[in-house]
Amino acid sequence: MKKLNLQVIARSGLIAALYFVLTSFLPAISYGPIQVRISEALTLLPALMPVSATVGLFIGCFLANLYGMMINITGIYDVIFGSLATLVAAIITTKIRKKILLPLPTIIVNAVVVSSYIWYYFIDSLKIEWLKHLNPVLRYLFTMLSIGTGEAIATYVLGLPLFVAIEKQLKGKRLM
Repeated sequence: MKKLNLQVIARSGLIAALYFVLTSFLPAISYGPIQVRISEALTLLPALMPVSATVGLFIGCFLANLYGMMINITGIYDVIFGSLATLVAAIITTKIRKKILLPLPTIIVNAVVVSSYIWYYFIDSLKIEWLKHLNPVLRYLFTMLSIGTGEAIATYVLGLPLFVAIEKQLKGKRLM
């Protein structure tokens, strides 16, 4: 049992580190109302390793969002709610068995949650004037579409092939 716990901790740490690095080293595409976080490709992993990946994704996202706050890109809402959105999506992903559906929790949860606060940080710096003057509901819907599209790119285009490759290496086994 001790060896198993060390393996879970090690995998969680590796996933957290990968998520953090892939997000924080690409800030131009990782933060903002229009984003494609490359790290979100990892969000399908809870289907293969429910405990390790769920914990690792939550910690990695928390640290990446904390970093975003420290360099004045985002703020406390992203640290709290963005990280919790990742946790909720990861937990839901552990329950899904059809590969083609694995990205949906990440896409939907992030589109709904992150869109609710992301404009708070970026509205003053927007270069697109017409967006500043949109009705808040329309702005939210536009952001939902934008965040959801970025998530779909990261999870379907990058995440699904990564998932299939890792699944093949595991030969059908699920890890903790």
